Amino acid sequence: MNGSNKPRQSPFFNDHGNLVLLRVSGGKLSKVAEAPIGHWSQGAAFSPDGRTILVGNMVEKEVWVFEWDGSALKQTAKLKVNGGSAAVRIADK
Repeated sequence: MNGSNKPRQSPFFNDHGNLVLLRVSGGKLSKVAEAPIGHWSQGAAFSPDGRTILVGNMVEKEVWVFEWDGSALKQTAKLKVNGGSAAVRIADK
């Protein structure tokens, strides 16, 4: 959340959260990509091939869509929802 869920007057407030992708290799964890996301983000889901990532943003009432090419994240869409997206998942075909 990166402080995006805190009140604006809080010293811990940040104007956005972060989507961070991590990799486990040889027993070590490393950051491979990072992209800004909305406020009070909850719920992330990967497509079966791992190339599309959905992130729910409670304050914006949106689900943001990211594409992952193996080295960089790119935001490709923002989908409006009727309420805060506290959870998100991918359904089987």
